[in-house]
Amino acid sequence: MKTRFALSVVLALAACREASSDEAKPYPIVVPSPPCEKCTLDAPTEATRPLPLLVVLHGNHEDAATAARRWKDVAVERGYVVLGLHCPRGAGCNDGKWYRWAKTPTWIREQVREVVGAMPIDQTRIYAAGWSGGATALGMHAPELDRTFAAVVFHGGGQPPLATDACPTQEMPAYFLVGDANPAHPAAKRLRSYYERCDHELTWDLLPGANHAREDEALNPSKAAKILDWLEAHARQSNVS
Repeated sequence: MKTRFALSVVLALAACREASSDEAKPYPIVVPSPPCEKCTLDAPTEATRPLPLLVVLHGNHEDAATAARRWKDVAVERGYVVLGLHCPRGAGCNDGKWYRWAKTPTWIREQVREVVGAMPIDQTRIYAAGWSGGATALGMHAPELDRTFAAVVFHGGGQPPLATDACPTQEMPAYFLVGDANPAHPAAKRLRSYYERCDHELTWDLLPGANHAREDEALNPSKAAKILDWLEAHARQSNVS
């Protein structure tokens, strides 16, 4: 009897190890076409679990590919899917100015849903990073995007909502990478005050004496990796859709 019991335990342990090994086996990632015109979508070639998604918003007069390049090499190497969004001129977004287009939050949510439906995305780890005017739009629409993004990055820009004092209902921590020689820096400071008033977590990474060009240069691979670590530490505890 004892021999049979010991043999059963050994076989059970072996089966568990085999199952764990099977679960850890990488599977190929098929990258679909981007969900929108002039948008970009980059991902690792394989994964062992659902992947985090970083949504990148470009600045004024910029395109999605340029903005995504700031992040994609480091992010994809770390297992991220990177979605570069291009504000659609044909739908009324002129000169890439997200903050002047009324449909910005609705359209962003639609593109994210398309990618989530087409790829193995971990919905507790969906983040956004905006550069310049893209950062301004993220701040202005914070109460409308809090259920989409677990955390956000304001790079070289930011501004609080103009039409409401309402706080986001979901916690949406923010990482600010900003220079105090940017003429638009007072708007980023107002966004920081908004976050403080709403009692939402923020990290204020100030670049003393940095103008807009130096804000851009500050996002080197080392800084991008640091910010991605910060984002990973701020995944949602449960799925909020």
